[in-house]
Amino acid sequence: MRNHKIRLRLRLALLLTFGLVLATGGASRSFANSEPPYPEFVAYYDANANGFDIGTVTVSLKHEGANRYLYRQESTSSGIAALLSGENAIESSRWRFQDGHIQVLDYQARRKGGDDDDNAHLVFDWEHAKVKNIGAGEHWEIDLPAGALDRLVMQLAMLFGLRDGATQFNYQVPRGGRIKHYQFALLGEDQIELTSGVYRTLKVGRTNDDKDQSWVWSAPELDYFPVRFLKKKKSGIKIELVLRKLDFAPFGKATSLEVAP
Repeated sequence: MRNHKIRLRLRLALLLTFGLVLATGGASRSFANSEPPYPEFVAYYDANANGFDIGTVTVSLKHEGANRYLYRQESTSSGIAALLSGENAIESSRWRFQDGHIQVLDYQARRKGGDDDDNAHLVFDWEHAKVKNIGAGEHWEIDLPAGALDRLVMQLAMLFGLRDGATQFNYQVPRGGRIKHYQFALLGEDQIELTSGVYRTLKVGRTNDDKDQSWVWSAPELDYFPVRFLKKKKSGIKIELVLRKLDFAPFGKATSLEVAP
């Protein structure tokens, strides 16, 4: 039983990734629909739980053309996490930038042995204001609030909001057949040291979770990219992600920035 609980905690540790913090309906900055709201990138994070290595998280943004984008995240177990579970997780969000906002089209999650949320496939029907899950497990369909996001892409929405000067963040996310609300606030500034140097960061924390505490640090110098995530669970487990490397414009183009030698 004890090993089973450890496995569950470590799985949650890897799946927390960015979802441990972030989610309104997108950025307010004005862009023409043909102009990308953010450069393509691939970012690599190291994950640890209470100081022990548990894996890596790779996050990427790719422009698919016709004002459509693919945001993808892959979590890979290592160390004790790989020994106990050995399960990796993949999430992806396809969206378009519509009238200055992120509008989700399709969200998918896949993890062998995971629950319904870990293997969801959400289709966002904005014409009829409905979102439905057609993934593994129980299927459902609910009303879709204006500006709703999926649990992955809300991290981009927060990045856009910080870039535009926002200090309060409120997100509506369909999960498990209902709409879940996420609220965050800008808490101040911190200095974060990476292998490439020390960065001034904006610290944002979640304000409506009475079980766990979650924070994210974003660096204005890196176009407000998040460089650190920290989640303190009520059980005492501390889960952290730290940016190791960031490549802008990586898909067949020259890399413009790299965080790490």
